[in-house]
This record gives sequence, structure tokens and C-alpha cells, in this order.
Amino acid sequence: EDDDDDEDDDYDDDDDDDDDDEEEHLPAGQHLLVDMKDVDGTFLNSEELLAQAMVDVVADSRLTLLSYHCHTLVPTGVSCVGVLLESHISFHTWPTEGVITLDLFTCGAAPLMPVLPVIERLFAIPRPPLFEGEEVPKPGVGWSHVLRGFRDAKAHGDTDALSSDDLGVDVLGYLFYDLKEEVASVQTPFQRIDIYNLIDSRSVKIADYQRSLSNDGSYQAQHPDLFAPNKVVFLDGVKQSTSKGDAGYHES
Repeated sequence: EDDDDDEDDDYDDDDDDDDDDEEEHLPAGQHLLVDMKDVDGTFLNSEELLAQAMVDVVADSRLTLLSYHCHTLVPTGVSCVGVLLESHISFHTWPTEGVITLDLFTCGAAPLMPVLPVIERLFAIPRPPLFEGEEVPKPGVGWSHVLRGFRDAKAHGDTDALSSDDLGVDVLGYLFYDLKEEVASVQTPFQRIDIYNLIDSRSVKIADYQRSLSNDGSYQAQHPDLFAPNKVVFLDGVKQSTSKGDAGYHES
């Protein structure tokens, strides 16, 4: 009887594995695009360093790397692509300009945006100063997140907020914010709350914001409120308020 029970358990486990495999191969995924500037040119022209950074991103993100290939271009630049169990990662570099463009696509339900800090830590390498005392700019990072394919709400969770016009399209899907920083993302029993800090170069220059954080006696440093990011609150993906236009709402 015990053997029969064990066989039943094994059969059940196989069923669970089949269900997991089916879920992993549903026709849906997430696409993360990341553009970086002011990155160290030596790093961007090193096939070895870039390949290691890609391997580390995959490992730190708990993804599975099946194979990868990098190719050094003439006169400069490197292109890499990695095939993942979950889909792919790829990037191309412009060392002279200090630019790298990277994209990461995964299938399945695991959220992809938590990988952003990992990518920034491993790829946004600042260049060394050209002379003593030079103020080296911090690498700029622009990113967008897009839902792809056709998803099953039960298998992939509630993604209405991520596909909404306000949060999903206008914020997460827009690549060209000078600053797009998640302050909080909370799912309560009743609603999802997302808060983002945003800087659009049409209203505030990122250089002015960065200077406002210093103590250099500049106008920006003396009036930091004028150059602060716009803090935007979303409920279930719908914009509720902004710090620039609804200061009283936030203060209350």
C-alpha cells in the first residue's frame, strides 16, 4: 500500500511539473529597455568585462542563462546576446559616446522591474576623471517596461495597473524621462498603490536637480524645491495626484 501511495505522489508531482511547464510557456512576457549614457568607455569596449556583467545580471536576477555570444566590433563597440530559459538579454555599446542600450525580455509571472537596480549597478560604470578635481557626471539611465503577448489573469496575476494608460503607458512605457524612480509599490487587499518620482527635461533639467542636492551655494542648492522631481501617486494604475500640481493633497 505504501508503494502505491508513493506512486500516486510521484504521479501528482509530475502533474505539478506539467502545470509549471505550461505556465512558463504561456504566450506572455515583459520587456525591459534600458539606455545609459556617460558610462566608462573602457568598460564599454571590453568584451570580457561586458560578458561578465551580463552573466552576473542573469545570476543576480535568478534567471537561467543557456548560452551567450559577444562580438567586438571595428573600430569600437561590443554587441552581446544571451539566450535565457526565460527568453533573452542583449545589448550594444558605443564606447566613444559612453552609451549602452540593453534589453531584457522574460516570459512568466515574475516581476521584471526589480532587475533594474541590478542592471544599473553592473553596467552604469562612471568614467574616471580626465584631470584632478574634474566633476565626473553620474551615468544617466533611462528605461521603459512593456507587457508583451497575451496573458492569463489567473496565471500571471493582476496586471491591469501595469497595462493602464496612466502608469503602464505614460510612465513605465515611456523611455525618455531623465529620472524615473519608484518610491513605493504596495498591493493592499483593496487596491494597488504606486508612487513614482519623475523628471521630464521639458520642465526640469536633471543637472539642475543633481546640483540642488549639493551644498555648493548655487541657486539650485539654495532653492531645491524648484528642482525637485514630480512625485506622482497612482491607484490601480490611475493617476491620482502630482506634487507639482497637487501639493496640498500631498501635505495633507
